[in-house]
Amino acid sequence: MFSVEQIVRNFSQTRSVMMSMTATTEMLHAPIRGVVEGQIEGLKQRLLSPILESVSSTDLVKAISWAANEAAALAWLTVCPILVLPALLDEKVHEALKKWDKQQHVLRR
Repeated sequence: MFSVEQIVRNFSQTRSVMMSMTATTEMLHAPIRGVVEGQIEGLKQRLLSPILESVSSTDLVKAISWAANEAAALAWLTVCPILVLPALLDEKVHEALKKWDKQQHVLRR
């Protein structure tokens, strides 16, 4: 069995560790969006605007937007994301449209 002193000592140690962990995590904050992130987001929106303006289905808009976000995330992993984003976005949007057409064809059966 544990003595009261052992329980109090363990609680005190655990509590101090938890308090220091809490203090540490409170100091950690997400970085403020940088210049490159803003440029990527702006380019993504400029490339996506003409496509979304021609779409009337909200479900298709969601699918295309999802594809654009995937393209931006993949572009961010490259050495020069601004140069890679247009090609990735084009590829991802074509995949989303192809999938959408296939789903619509299946639903019409």
